[in-house]
Amino acid sequence: MGKKKIAVVDLSQSDTPKLKASGTRSQKLRKQKKAKKLEAPIPVKPIEPKAPTKPTTKKAPKKKKVKKRLKHPRSTRYNQAKKLIDQSKAYSTKKAVKLLRQISKLNFDASVELHLNLSIDKLSGELALPHGTGKTQKVEIASDKTLAKLKADKIDFDVLIAEPKIMPKLAKFAKLLGPKGLMPNPKAGTISDKPEELKKKFSQGGTRYKSEPKAPLIHLIIGKLSFKDNQLEDNITAAIKIIKPKNITSAYLCSSMSPSIKLQL
Repeated sequence: MGKKKIAVVDLSQSDTPKLKASGTRSQKLRKQKKAKKLEAPIPVKPIEPKAPTKPTTKKAPKKKKVKKRLKHPRSTRYNQAKKLIDQSKAYSTKKAVKLLRQISKLNFDASVELHLNLSIDKLSGELALPHGTGKTQKVEIASDKTLAKLKADKIDFDVLIAEPKIMPKLAKFAKLLGPKGLMPNPKAGTISDKPEELKKKFSQGGTRYKSEPKAPLIHLIIGKLSFKDNQLEDNITAAIKIIKPKNITSAYLCSSMSPSIKLQL
């Protein structure tokens, strides 16, 4: 067989050696790349299984706190007067007035009051007592002077009467007069073309009655202890007749600071 000739090249003198002879082969020099440092893996916490939740139950509604009615201490005189009244009995008007004088031992001329429990709500009207209430009422007819007083929030009358023509001007003061029951209106009988006649009527004992806004109750003053028995009896009878017995479930008579006496209807 023929022999192969091998040429040996001296590369030691070369300025830029790129090749290196090794035996019969040559290979390129490669730069070894630096291995990138691997970041340490972030530890992951194992997910714990959730505990089974209890079924939610609806909370029972809170009970409203009921305010207890406080009993006010009564005087010895009041307790002694109460013993004279039979609480299980309803008295006639005549006997009730006589009993009222026995239990009302005061040093002043006390008012006599009539308290009515009603079977209907929102009851109101005009009441004319034959002997008056014993209380003088200041009745005023609406005028420009009245409007000036109302602008200054001044009210010095018990009843206000108006003519229809002045009502638009009074409407501006409805928030002031309305809550006090002084706003003239047809239902109250305080609007008229003849205000002078109404003024006489109210001055002579005419009054208005109106049930409480939140309860079917009416409270009336029907005279003074200085009245005669027959005068008080007439006023009581007139008040019950005008309000009508069918609208009344029970009636009670009393004076200032005295216990009440139940009346026969």
